[in-house]
Order: sequence, then C-alpha cells, then structure tokens
Amino acid sequence: MQIQSVSGTSYVPCVSALQAGWEFNHVDPRSGLATFSIDSDRMGEPFITVRTTATCDSSGAEPATSDERPIELYKHVVEDFGVEIVVVPEGPTEATLAAAQSIVIESFGLQMRNRAVDAHVDLTDDSTRDRISAAHAAGAHVITISIRDAEEGTVSLLLAGESVERTGGRLSDAFDEIEERVEKPSYRGSWFYVFEGGCTEYRFDAEGSGVEMVAGDVQRSLSFIDATAIKEMARDAGYDIP
Repeated sequence: MQIQSVSGTSYVPCVSALQAGWEFNHVDPRSGLATFSIDSDRMGEPFITVRTTATCDSSGAEPATSDERPIELYKHVVEDFGVEIVVVPEGPTEATLAAAQSIVIESFGLQMRNRAVDAHVDLTDDSTRDRISAAHAAGAHVITISIRDAEEGTVSLLLAGESVERTGGRLSDAFDEIEERVEKPSYRGSWFYVFEGGCTEYRFDAEGSGVEMVAGDVQRSLSFIDATAIKEMARDAGYDIP
C-alpha cells in the first residue's frame, strides 16, 4: 500500500478513470517509495510514471495552478507539438509579400506527422539575411521568397538544424522535406504535487498521437485521496496502519 510505503503522507494519488487505450500498471510499494505507471497504445508504454516519496527535488520547476487544491503544484515540462515555419519575403516587395502570404494560406490546417503546422511571415525591418538567421537560430524551418522565386513560383528552404539552403524548389517539395525531418509530437518532464509529509511526481515521457491533450487527460484521470480517510478504512478492515 502507498500509505505504508510513505507513512507520513497526507495524500495518496489514485486513478479515478482511464482514457480509451490506457492501461494501469500495478502499484509497486517499497520503503519510502510507491510507484505506478500507465501505458497508452498511442503515447508509449508507459507514458507516465507516478512516484510518491517523502520529499522530491522540484528544483527548476515553476509554480503552476493546482487542480488538486490545497496541494501545491510545480511543473517542469517540454511540450513539442507543432512545426514552425517562418516565411521571409525578400525586400519585401509587393510580389514577394504576396507569394509569402500565399504560402501561409496554403499551410493553413496542414498536419505533418500529427503536428500542426504554424507558418507565419516575418515582416520585421531587419535585412532578409538577418531575418533568416534569427528564425533559423530560434529552431524554425525557413522558407525564403526572392524576387525570382515570386516570378517563377519557387522557394528557397533552410531546414532547422542545417546550414545549407536549398534554392529554386517547389513549395510542395519544401513541405515534403520538412515533414521528413519532423519527429513525433512529445510531452516530457515532471509535475510535482507537494503536500504535508510527501510529494508525488508525475513523470511524463509521452510521444505520438494524443500528446496535445495529455495534460488535460491526466488531470481528468488521476486525483488524490486524503490519507486520513484511507488509514481509517484500512484499520476498520483489520490492517495495522500507524
């Protein structure tokens, strides 16, 4: 039992409901530590591990609004859901700006390996080269429209993490090259629920379809029970609970 593993805890995590495709793995109680995990047929096996201990190291985590008041919540997670594309029109001129806006329109609603494409035009006053460098340094894929591109219906592409720009290609080919390098969407990191006598960490390693909603789904599926009530029920059932 989790309460026996972490005897001073004032709350115990529990599963209130499982989403479709999720499977609960049994509790593993040890001295000072109780764990369980949940598998998903889409996001990983397991995609979340729940650990309850007397204390936990939440350094680097930021305070968050708790769904389990009065329990405090801290989060340190990395969400990687979308595909960012920055379109840089040379100049811009009327022709390159129109071509750039057309690319954004064509990308509307586009999905790449279950990731939503977020394409926008950079219209800052910096030079074309500086705008390309800034977007590339920020980790975006960069599509550049030169005056010649606007005339010929082509684009130049600088993929995130690469240094060689591909010129004179078709937009459809650029989208295909970007998609080839897109990883599955992911949600990784930890939530720390801190309370008197204990701490519960939700450790996420979720990847694939469904991660965009994993935070809300987990909040609906997992909850906490007051340990005092559980101890009383255990004693009434004949267990020796301190």
